[in-house]
Amino acid sequence: GESREGVIKPFGIFADDKGRLYVTDTADQSVHVFDPKDNNYFVIEGVNKKYKFSSPIDVATDKEGNIYVSDSVTRRVYVFNEKGKFIREIGADNTMQRPTGIAIDKASGTLYVVDTLDSKILVYGLDGKYIKSIGEYGGGNGQFNRPTFIALGRDGNFLYITDTMNVRVQIIDKNGKFIGKFGKRGTGTGDFANPRGIALDSEGHIYVTDTIFEAVQIFDKSGQLLLVFGRQGTKHGEFALPAGISISNDDKIYVADSYNMRVQVFRYLKTGKGIGKGEDGKSK
Repeated sequence: GESREGVIKPFGIFADDKGRLYVTDTADQSVHVFDPKDNNYFVIEGVNKKYKFSSPIDVATDKEGNIYVSDSVTRRVYVFNEKGKFIREIGADNTMQRPTGIAIDKASGTLYVVDTLDSKILVYGLDGKYIKSIGEYGGGNGQFNRPTFIALGRDGNFLYITDTMNVRVQIIDKNGKFIGKFGKRGTGTGDFANPRGIALDSEGHIYVTDTIFEAVQIFDKSGQLLLVFGRQGTKHGEFALPAGISISNDDKIYVADSYNMRVQVFRYLKTGKGIGKGEDGKSK
C-alpha cells in the first residue's frame, strides 16, 4: 500500500504478537499497518485500485500474519497477506448483514464475526467456510441487540461481546453457550451508555470503551468494576469517541481515539497501582 500522514478517524484496532499495530480508518476507508520493529508503515485501501473498502470496521490477524478486515457496507471480511496483498474474501455467500467486530482463534483456525444488524455472532473457518451462527435478537441471556465488538480470552475458551443496545457485556463459550453478563444502562461508575470496544489483558481483566462516557472501564472476571481511566477532552489520557481497543501480549493498551484522530497507548502495571501514563500514539 501507499504511505500517508496519520489517521483521520481510527475505529478498529489490533495489536498482534509480533508488535505490529493495525488500525482501520472509517473516514479514509483504509487500514493503516504500523511495524515499529522494521520501522515500516503502509496502508491497505482494499482489494485493488478499483475495488476499495467502503467502511472498514475491525481488523485481526491469524497465526501466519494474514490480515482480516471487516467491511460493514460491502458485507465481507477481506483477507490480505502480511504485506497487504489481497488473498480472498469471506462472505460472498451473503451470510453477513453488517459485519463489524471480529476475533480470530488462532489455535482452532476460527473466525468470529459480529453481525450488528442481524444481532448474532457468525462463525467461519479461516478458509472462509461458514460454520454456524450464535445467538439471536433479544434481551435475554445469549441474545443480542446491535452488538459491535468481540474479544477472545487469552485461554481461547470464552468470547466477550459488547452487546451495545442491550448496554452490557456478554460472555459465551466457543460453542455459543451463555456464561455470564455484566453492565446496565446508567450514569454511575460501572454502568454503560454506549459500550463499544472490548479487550482483555494478561490477567483476564476486561476493558470496555464507551463512546458516550468517553472513557475506558476495567472489570474483573465477575464483572466488578476495578478502574476507570479517561474523560472527554483532547489532552493525553482524554478521549473523543473512543472506539476499538486492543491489548498486546506485553499489556500495552491501544485505544482508537476516533474524533481526536489518534491512537493512544497506555500500559497496565501489575503492581496494583493501576494504569500507566498515556502516550500520544501519533508516532508515525
